[in-house]
Amino acid sequence: MLRIVLPVILTAFVVVISLIVVWYRRHLKKMGEELRSLEHFLSVLGAVIDKTEIGLAVWKSGELVYINSKIIEHADSIGLNLRDREQMEYLIRHPEEKLPLFDILSFVREYRVKQEEVERTWRKELGKRYVEIKYVRKKLNDDFYGIVITRDFSFEFTSVEHNILTALVDVLVTELSKEEVDLYELGEQVRTLLTEYGLVDIFGIALLEPGGTIYYPYFKYSDEDDRSGMRVSPDVKNVTRFVIDKSVKIWIRNSEKEQEFPDGYRLQRIRGEVFTIYAVPIVYRHLTRGAVLFEKQGEDQFSELTVALFDKVAGMITLALSFVETYNEVRAERQKLFEMSIRDYLTEAYTRMFLEQFLEKELSKSKRTGSPISIVFLDVDKFKEINDRFGHVYGDRVLQTLVRVAKKNIRAMDLITRYGGDEFVIVLPNTDPTHAGSVMYRIVEALKEYGISISYGIIDASKFDSIDEIYREVDAKMYEMKKARVVNRKLND
Repeated sequence: MLRIVLPVILTAFVVVISLIVVWYRRHLKKMGEELRSLEHFLSVLGAVIDKTEIGLAVWKSGELVYINSKIIEHADSIGLNLRDREQMEYLIRHPEEKLPLFDILSFVREYRVKQEEVERTWRKELGKRYVEIKYVRKKLNDDFYGIVITRDFSFEFTSVEHNILTALVDVLVTELSKEEVDLYELGEQVRTLLTEYGLVDIFGIALLEPGGTIYYPYFKYSDEDDRSGMRVSPDVKNVTRFVIDKSVKIWIRNSEKEQEFPDGYRLQRIRGEVFTIYAVPIVYRHLTRGAVLFEKQGEDQFSELTVALFDKVAGMITLALSFVETYNEVRAERQKLFEMSIRDYLTEAYTRMFLEQFLEKELSKSKRTGSPISIVFLDVDKFKEINDRFGHVYGDRVLQTLVRVAKKNIRAMDLITRYGGDEFVIVLPNTDPTHAGSVMYRIVEALKEYGISISYGIIDASKFDSIDEIYREVDAKMYEMKKARVVNRKLND
């Protein structure tokens, strides 16, 4: 029986093995045909693309299956070897190591994990060329293909420059229309514009402060390395100070080789990589006020066209800063004139004109909320005699002392105004006459130290309908106090 079964089993085994070998050979043949088909397609596509000066590289499931000379040339300009899988894997994990491609590498890293189809385009300056880079991730059958297409569009730079400067004008108009210009926000928007086209990796604005300290309201490498707000003391002779002190532009093509400058100035390297640096002084009203800094990772990364654009960007920022300073001066002068119009020049109490505006607003609020508002009308006792006996200069000092003492004893929300001559009005919102009396008691006691005596009247103004009524009533109250004092003196005599 065994002699019969064993040959059958062996025969079946040989048949199965033969079938597997045949299937595997067919599978290999099919794979070979697919690979040859892919290679043929890519070679034909490559021949067409080479004619159009477009760079192309294709990865299948992470393996580079096609690359042409044009994209190799574009990548070599920034020290990138697309054929080196280890280098590419390292840079995708650490995009900060290659700042010119930071956003692209970060994007590839994000979507490679997601296993999604995606397409995106960037424009970068690579080795003095303006290159459009398109990344496409596409699923065909069961494989993901990563495709990178590059196109030199240097001849289109005038349109790029136009787009950047137009957008920058919009940014400046928006910022200058605000109550206060935020230089950090301005710097952030300028950097975003420039990095969008791959023109810079680092952008900075530096201002010279009184005393010689250099302040950087904006200085950013990346979101993870933002050094805005730093200050450099006057004894540090760095590149920024060289540009400011000498009021000259500077173009450093290799930060590693070009570190020494005249008169002891020296490049301070903050990061370890080699950078190309261009800096422009901020000059207006014949004074150098700071500098604008443009930096990019790599050696000699700026073209003449780029530098010309940087000059225009720096000029627009200079114009904006000059406008801000002029505007602030005009605003300060207007505020000064406004203060002069609403404040008494002698005592610095508010004027009667401002009093009536303030009263109208507070009376309206008082009637709406049902809260009291006390008005005090006062004058200096025997002020004419003081002027006649001691002179008007002394009389002026009495009035100044009165206002100074009153301000110390009322709240910030309260108001003291000069009604005319030696007459003053104090407005105490949300205060009834009883509490207003306590305030006046403190003021009277404080004035005794200076030998000053006052008479006053207090009313709750919320009970009246017009300002004229208020003045008449509170004035009458003050004279009641004066009469009472005259009566008391006569009785005492």
